[in-house]
Amino acid sequence: MNLKPSFEWVIKWLQLELSLLWLMASLPSSFTILQNKYVDYPGDFILGALFPIHRRGSGNDVCGEIQLEDGVQLLEALLFTVDNINKNNAILPGIRLGVLALDTCDSGFIAMERSLDFVKGFISHYNEYHEREFHCDNGSPAKFMSGQFDRVIGVIGGQSSSVSIHVAGLLRLFKIPQISYMSTSPQLSDRERFPYFFRTVPSDVNEAAAIIDILRYFNWTYVAVVYSDSEYGVHCYEALRDFAANDSICFTTPQRVIRYQYQDSDYDQIIRTVVNKQNIRVIILILEKEFMIHVMNAARRLGVGSEYVWLGTDGWSSRESVVMGKEDILEGAIAIQPLVSHIRGFDDYFTGLTPEHTSLNPWWSEFWGKYFKCELSHESPTRNKSNIGDVEESVQDPPCSPDLRISELNGYSQQPFIHFVRDAAYAFAYALHNMHAELCGGVPGVCPEMHHIDGPHLIEYLKNVTFKDEDDNPFRFLNQGDGPTRYTIVNFQRDPSSLNYQWQKVGDYSIVCHDINNFFPLQWTSVRPEGKFELKIEDDRIRYRVSSGISEYPQSTCAKPCSIHQVKVRERDDTCCHICRDCGKFQIKHDDFHCDDCPLGQSPDSLHSTCNPIEEQYIDYLNPLAMAAMIFSGFGILLALFVLKVFWRYNDTPIIKAAGRELSYVLLFGIILSFSATFFIVAPPNQLSCGVVRFFLGFCPTLCYAAILTKTNRIARIFHKSGPSETKFISPSSQICIVAILTSVEVLINAVWIWISPPDSIFTFPDRGTKLRICKAKYIAFTNYCLLIIWLAFVPLYLTSTSNGIRVVTLAISLSLSGLVEMGCLFFPKIYIVLLKPEKNTKEVVMAPNRSSFATLSNSAPVASSNTPKVITSNGNYASSQHLSPEEILISNGSFSDPSC
Repeated sequence: MNLKPSFEWVIKWLQLELSLLWLMASLPSSFTILQNKYVDYPGDFILGALFPIHRRGSGNDVCGEIQLEDGVQLLEALLFTVDNINKNNAILPGIRLGVLALDTCDSGFIAMERSLDFVKGFISHYNEYHEREFHCDNGSPAKFMSGQFDRVIGVIGGQSSSVSIHVAGLLRLFKIPQISYMSTSPQLSDRERFPYFFRTVPSDVNEAAAIIDILRYFNWTYVAVVYSDSEYGVHCYEALRDFAANDSICFTTPQRVIRYQYQDSDYDQIIRTVVNKQNIRVIILILEKEFMIHVMNAARRLGVGSEYVWLGTDGWSSRESVVMGKEDILEGAIAIQPLVSHIRGFDDYFTGLTPEHTSLNPWWSEFWGKYFKCELSHESPTRNKSNIGDVEESVQDPPCSPDLRISELNGYSQQPFIHFVRDAAYAFAYALHNMHAELCGGVPGVCPEMHHIDGPHLIEYLKNVTFKDEDDNPFRFLNQGDGPTRYTIVNFQRDPSSLNYQWQKVGDYSIVCHDINNFFPLQWTSVRPEGKFELKIEDDRIRYRVSSGISEYPQSTCAKPCSIHQVKVRERDDTCCHICRDCGKFQIKHDDFHCDDCPLGQSPDSLHSTCNPIEEQYIDYLNPLAMAAMIFSGFGILLALFVLKVFWRYNDTPIIKAAGRELSYVLLFGIILSFSATFFIVAPPNQLSCGVVRFFLGFCPTLCYAAILTKTNRIARIFHKSGPSETKFISPSSQICIVAILTSVEVLINAVWIWISPPDSIFTFPDRGTKLRICKAKYIAFTNYCLLIIWLAFVPLYLTSTSNGIRVVTLAISLSLSGLVEMGCLFFPKIYIVLLKPEKNTKEVVMAPNRSSFATLSNSAPVASSNTPKVITSNGNYASSQHLSPEEILISNGSFSDPSC
């Protein structure tokens, strides 16, 4: 055969040959026998298939004994499915699918070596229908194995994730599509690394999410984890740990099983480490079947298995060999499996097979003999197990009876996951069907356009393939090439009637969707799909340990849950365990381990989850203290109005005139304003009430004392006058102007003050639990200190009081009391004479002699001889009484008489 390779193909061939030489050098000679065995089911298009017909070998043996559960039944499910497809004229009309199935012995290296046959056939077919790189001496295109493998369009398999990762890396180089039926590692969702890989099962990332939801459902927060160091175990545990970070679930001392190194003592140590944690009652097992068996055996040896709830994954829960002989330990176990379903008609097909089926399935006779523990007559009565890589010595089995048939009575049961093999076959079939409809126009048979199928062309159809699975659920590959996220929750329980143990379906975990058109457009992240997942568990069907009379599942928590206002403080010896600590009175829970202070003016709600504003406290009209102050002020206002009315009614009487009517009215107005200020002081603080209070605090006393000062100054100037000139500015209008000028200074100060620093209400916090709303009053003391007479007793009380109510009422009463004192000293005596002693309210009485004298006469003062009433001023001068008001008149002894004094 002459070779004329291009540079690209030279590189690929070198890679293949080097890999093949290395693999063959590492394999023992016993493996050559297995190389000659494969299933050849002819067809127009061939589906390559990889199944773990035999177990992984140990020691010098590459392959172990044949598997009764996994390999053969999976292979037969594919043959059954392909046969049904070929019989269905609605799919691939006039076209027949075939199968070439190889044994991987559950080993990634062997699977990759066996896959080289698919690669060589694919290259040979490419060489025939594209640029011819290789040809024989007679000019015909080069064929591999007489063209048997040339029609392979894709590969179904492998089963374990480690096998699929090896195979996918190889098939990627030659752009060969691959669909796995059981590999669940999250690594295989990497489309850049494995662009030609698909699978009919979901990723373990979703299985980890389902485990977290189950833990949350049963409120298991303190659990142990045992996982293998395989691709499956490590990545599933990492996903589990990442999801648990958002929950109050803690995995204490996770135990990692080192494959091919651990002995029985190592598995015993794993169990001891777990059981030393007193509060652990749940153990999660992320293990393949073979490691799960070792863990269960260790639990049995130590006599502790029946005390725990075993929570498993699909790696072991569906294998009968795992639970066989360990039923009492695993009773009550809960496991998560990709959607459990049964292929209709497969039971009849499988149980109807006879030893003659060996003509199609070369491993059938070996399976038959292992299943029935006998030897078929056409084989040697002594099975040399070294030929199949088994470490056992030669064993003599009895001849098989021709009447033997597989049935449920002798242990047969359809594996719950073989429908994923069916889905893989239908995915290829429908992808080819859609391609045929497009390229061949629906004409039956293989048209020239489909004589050669490129991998990149086929995967475009695989990406969009849609069909119904065995249970009429919609199926389509998701963005990462994964199968739909659908799981079945199973429970290992004992049947009270038959006393047999079995896995019983008790729930589901899937995306909430019922419409195929709405199901698939979901956007998926690199971790898990963004969609609503729902866990459904049928409580009436789940059982814990019926044989022990315990129906309720135990709790698995390190400590009692903390109260709503408490946080957890981790213990030093176990970071999963904690003690509870109360959050402070004014703190909320930030998370399970931290408290946060509420801002000033806020307090936590009853759940200590959020901070809410504290209700404002201020003196309002309904407050008892405010009501007392307003009653007192109202009484003062009424009293002032009564005085005003009396003064107005007796405006022209001597005693009222002697009191200085105009200034008295001004003073009364100031007193009424002082009493009225109380109603603004006790009002709810706002910009208006605060402004009025600030203005009145200065204006009211200023107006009152300006009137008193003007009146006193007028009298003083009259009695201390020197010379004959008249005293100026003593008329009523002048006195009003003087009061206005004095008061305007205060008005101007207040106006500037309010303009520079506008009044407003503020919040003050005497303590964390109190929020007071008061006026800005930092200048109150400045104003109050001006009232030196009455307010000296109230200022210390105002400043030292911590109660806002007392301070407000003190301020209000201070203004009211100031007005009351002014009325009492200046007006009540006159009111007494006007109302009760009217006989004294005459000009004669007012001008009568009085022993109390404001000024004495000078010895040298002349005596008036005129009949006109004269008075003598303090400096000895005469003045006519007609120009003076009564309070300015000096009576006979040089005294001014006011009957009200």
